[in-house]
Amino acid sequence: MKSIIEICMDIIRDMLIENKPVTFSSPNYIKFKDMITKYVYERNLDNTLEWNIISDLMIYTSNQTLSSISANTILINLEKIKRLDLKQKQEEVIYDNQIHSLISNVCKKKFFDGHYADAVESAFKEVNSRCKNIYKLRKGEEKDGSDLMNNLFSPNNPVLRFEDNSTESGKNVQLGYMQIFSGSIIGIRNPKAHENQVLNKESAYQRLILASLLMSKIDEAEEFENKMAGDK
Repeated sequence: MKSIIEICMDIIRDMLIENKPVTFSSPNYIKFKDMITKYVYERNLDNTLEWNIISDLMIYTSNQTLSSISANTILINLEKIKRLDLKQKQEEVIYDNQIHSLISNVCKKKFFDGHYADAVESAFKEVNSRCKNIYKLRKGEEKDGSDLMNNLFSPNNPVLRFEDNSTESGKNVQLGYMQIFSGSIIGIRNPKAHENQVLNKESAYQRLILASLLMSKIDEAEEFENKMAGDK
């Protein structure tokens, strides 16, 4: 099945084969322009050099026609955009396989739009929000931030356990993850940590992996608590 970009390339090629001037008012050209513009903006490819070249060539000229040279330049850059789009789709597949669904729900669009610091902040706020809801449901009171994490995952009197904490090993696991949760909220979620901070794509992704790990550990802890409750 052909992609939207490939269909658009076929439309341009078909118009060139006709050996007639490609007019901006022709139905096929309008179809091409509307289809590729919609797709490029939906896929967040509008900030690429290739799209800038194509969009400049699609601007109406005085004679209202697209030259064969311009049409071929569009084809060349559509091929480049197709490759960029394929690469991005591959990245999205990897992203979906590695990032927890609850994290992805709040930050995927921000991440792929290039708003890396916002994506990271949203991810850790979601971790904090889930922990707040669990604590309030089980303890009937609200806590937030580091204090929340220290009480929710306390090695001595935890609300959520990762494993049997009656053993020394279990207590060490509980303490270790409590500190990871608490440290992540202090150092990453806190909006002040993002003041004057510019995250690149790789740095943001590393932080989203950490947020996903925390979400997965909450899944494991809830599963463990439910199992213990069922065994009683």
